[in-house]
Amino acid sequence: MKVRALANISGPMGRKVAGDDFVVSAVEAQSLIERNLVEAVKVEASPPNTEKPAKVKAAAEE
Repeated sequence: MKVRALANISGPMGRKVAGDDFVVSAVEAQSLIERNLVEAVKVEASPPNTEKPAKVKAAAEE
């Protein structure tokens, strides 16, 4: 789960300063959220790829 540090913290995820975004397990995220150390970050889905794949030219016959 992606979270944002609300305070300077350190632990198994390393050292983080307020404002850092990082990923932790859902269980660890819930624990940090309950202690007001992090907030959940809404992950925005990337827009679908609307480009058509490029056609690959067949290798020239020798």
